[in-house]
Amino acid sequence: MPGTSFEDVYALFRFDRGLRSTLMDGIIRAEAALKSLCAHEFTRAYPNEVNPYLNTGHYDSAHRKSAGTLINKVFKRILELDDNPRNYGEYGGKAYIRHYMNDLDGQVPLWVLANDLSFGQIVWFYQTQTAAVRLAVATAFTGMGGARRSRRLTARTLDSMFNRLVFFRNLCAHDERCYNAHFDNRMNESVAHAFQDLAYLLDPDDYWLIRKRLDDLVSGLHRDLPLHAQEALRQVGYGTGSL
Repeated sequence: MPGTSFEDVYALFRFDRGLRSTLMDGIIRAEAALKSLCAHEFTRAYPNEVNPYLNTGHYDSAHRKSAGTLINKVFKRILELDDNPRNYGEYGGKAYIRHYMNDLDGQVPLWVLANDLSFGQIVWFYQTQTAAVRLAVATAFTGMGGARRSRRLTARTLDSMFNRLVFFRNLCAHDERCYNAHFDNRMNESVAHAFQDLAYLLDPDDYWLIRKRLDDLVSGLHRDLPLHAQEALRQVGYGTGSL
């Protein structure tokens, strides 16, 4: 852009770096909440069975093929049950998983297994659940007292939110440009929408800490990049009603 200096470029770089860091911190908290709630609600639905997450009959009938893939490709690998020697003993597996497998007759609670799942994998797990478990998780998120607690979250709403957040988590983890990124190349799926999702998914205190960091970044951008800040924020989606 004509008249753009190195200082301008560096100011935008710093803003984008701070944006990634702030968004990532919020997403990590949302990921932890999803893991905890999925483990709680699924286990409550099947309290008397050892490792019920290995039973495809406990998943939604329309998603059992996907659930079978999740079980065989992810859960059994983590539990060292997939007949791949590279996943055994010193070659793979986590010590805390092996402790449960060896010392507790193979009983690995879902809350333990969930620690070894990626964000995408726990979202996959959630999206293959029965309607009852999905609703219970959505209701629990609604009742957590998020910053926008007046909105009742549905399972489909959570699907949209977490699909978007998985995209942005991967982007942040790979240190890619964030401020003008859009999920699925949709203009209405901006970074601002990801921050908006966090308002529904985080504890209020956690969310407002994230929001304060975001507002501080915006103030700093106006200070350091006065001629181009508004355009950069337009691409973020800031001020469009999402935030």
